Amino acid sequence: MTKSPRDRILDTYGLFARDYGGWVAVSGLIALLRELDVDAQAVRSAASRMKRSGLLVPERVDGKAGYALSADGREILEAGDRRIFGNGARPSDDRWLLVLFSIPEPERSKRYLIRSRLARLGFAPGPAASWFAPASLADEARTMLRRSGLDGYVSFFEGDFRPHGDEPHVAAGAWDLDVINKMYGEYLAMQQPIFETWMAQPGSDSDAFAAHMNNISAWRPLPYADPGLPPSVTPAGWLADEARETFTKLHRQLRPGAHRFYLQTLATATRR
Repeated sequence: MTKSPRDRILDTYGLFARDYGGWVAVSGLIALLRELDVDAQAVRSAASRMKRSGLLVPERVDGKAGYALSADGREILEAGDRRIFGNGARPSDDRWLLVLFSIPEPERSKRYLIRSRLARLGFAPGPAASWFAPASLADEARTMLRRSGLDGYVSFFEGDFRPHGDEPHVAAGAWDLDVINKMYGEYLAMQQPIFETWMAQPGSDSDAFAAHMNNISAWRPLPYADPGLPPSVTPAGWLADEARETFTKLHRQLRPGAHRFYLQTLATATRR
């Protein structure tokens, strides 16, 4: 599983560092990500780019160079928490959020920005140049657009979609349900055996750290590909609930050992 150094660093802060003050020495990051085959230069380069983009803030603690999360970095991770670690309950009703936007011609580049950010949250193109998603995404969409300075161009409408007669639900053609369900199946095929192995015979703390980081990396795309589509629009054999259950159980199983390894590795790295 190949993930960018940036993603690995962000996961380190999201899964661990926030629980222990939010600061990590550069030497600690290097030692931790060595377990995931990320070399020292890649860690330094990625952390520097994250500093320039405003995700990390350089700080020295006890003479050690390191990085803390910025306010924007914390906000981004907290938004991710709500999507990734949410209770997974699919909405029982068919309330939908419709997004319309109007961009003056001199600012037409913002059309692409709005579309790309909505797509990243799991919205799909709807009728009449609209974008739509389950209504549960309303707060997340507003926050994301506000952070990007795009909220002033957008209008939100919430309501029901009622097909006529045998007309299929508009969501059936907006999201590629077969592809999403295949993603759930691939996650289960990869992570379910790991969970069963750990239940039978837990590995070392270093193994737990690597498996914990890989589990979050494997799961993260899924809650964005499937933005909480209700049962009324998903087909028989939909694997969302089974996949989320496996993710949650494996997360809980790996977390204690992974945190022990994190603390021990940082302590060793910062003594040098």
